[in-house]
Amino acid sequence: MNAPSLGGFLGAACLIVIVTLAAGAARHALPEAVAILLFLTAVLVNAALFGLWIGIASAFGALIGFNLMFVEPHFTLHISQPRDLITLAVFLLVAGMTGVISGRLREQVDAAHARAAALEVLSQFSSELAQARTSSEVAAGAVRGLHALARGPAVALAPHEGKLRLIAAEPRQFLPEARELEAADIAFRRGRPEFASAQGWHGSRLTFYPVSGNGAPGPVLGHARIPSDRRDHGWRGRAIDVILRQTGLTMQRLALADEAEAERRRATAEELRAALLASLSHDLRTPLATILGSVTTLRELRETLPPAAQSDLLSAIEEEAERLARYVEKLLQLTRLQAGAQINMAWVDAGDAAQAAVTRARRSWPQARIETAIPPLPMIRAEMGLLEQAVFNLIENAVKYAPGTIRVSGAVQGRTLVLAVADRGPGLPGAVVEWLASDTMTRVKELPGLGLQISKGIALALGGRLAQPPSAAGTRLEIRLPVAEEPGA
Repeated sequence: MNAPSLGGFLGAACLIVIVTLAAGAARHALPEAVAILLFLTAVLVNAALFGLWIGIASAFGALIGFNLMFVEPHFTLHISQPRDLITLAVFLLVAGMTGVISGRLREQVDAAHARAAALEVLSQFSSELAQARTSSEVAAGAVRGLHALARGPAVALAPHEGKLRLIAAEPRQFLPEARELEAADIAFRRGRPEFASAQGWHGSRLTFYPVSGNGAPGPVLGHARIPSDRRDHGWRGRAIDVILRQTGLTMQRLALADEAEAERRRATAEELRAALLASLSHDLRTPLATILGSVTTLRELRETLPPAAQSDLLSAIEEEAERLARYVEKLLQLTRLQAGAQINMAWVDAGDAAQAAVTRARRSWPQARIETAIPPLPMIRAEMGLLEQAVFNLIENAVKYAPGTIRVSGAVQGRTLVLAVADRGPGLPGAVVEWLASDTMTRVKELPGLGLQISKGIALALGGRLAQPPSAAGTRLEIRLPVAEEPGA
């Protein structure tokens, strides 16, 4: 309940004086019953406009005005007739009840408006929390909500290098003073609220609350002190408590999400490690056996072998050594992905990466027929070497398992950049197609070599995916990567 203000008293007094003078001027022609209604109307208006206490005061003011103008002797407060005393008592009772009822209704209306405003702020804040992905976004939303509820400055400060740093403020130009920063630091170190100083006292103008997320220190939120004499003080205080609780819960949700993502990466690394060990038994053994067999034959039977046979053995050693070198390169890429090494993201031209992979493939397999259809493509955030390796692996698989022309193309579909390698081969086994559509990196036995697995890992590491869209004939594999909203080098 608000305390009556001086302005409200003056406004109510003016209305009572006006009604008193008007009724007094027309008292000879104005029936007493009509005059009573006029005074009651003034009490009703004052109570509706200024609240309960001013409504009650208006009832006494109306009693005095009616006594002055309509009770003999006029223009005095003296009551000469007993019946006039009864009339005034009834008038005061009715006027008081009118003021009380009207004031209560006014307070209920104000409380309803306050609740609606607080619920609107909480609804908006909940929507922002649902879309927040970082603690900074959560803190900024909380500051906007606190600013709307406290109707004063609100700030959020986060720990950085041992000190609290301002990360959000409403209004944006508001800067906390040294006393506010000291109060925020106390709240952060003690882990409990630090309340604002009373009005007129020296100290912080803001109340600060520390917010933690799953045990980790979070931001410190501060808002202006809500005057205790406001009618909606209670509702606003409870709404602020809700915002603080929701902020803490959201911080915990984000912390748990980060932990879950870290666990997912560790699980992916374990899957990659298992896939690597499974492939070593075959993909390394075959070229090594060929190289060792050819070297042994040349060493033991070199004098009896014709030159053509010796040349074939040397060519086999060269081919298997190149194959082994490519496989070792793949192992290094896979090891880098499974170790979660930092990827140096930069603005790159995806078309250049695809063209570099095609040039490299033509040098490795001169007999292969590789066509390109790569138009100018937008810049994307990626690592040039990894993207080139992913496209090269797809071309290598097509060269090995799909005789005929291989087509490398690029396109933009909405906010997605697509680099595709298509061939006329028999297509991928069903288990491999299901593996491509899943989020797992666990190797399936139908998966040939490491090329597809590395390409899928690179696509995931770059924020995209490796997919096989429905195709009428042959196989088409697409590396789908996001295009930034505002690309720039």
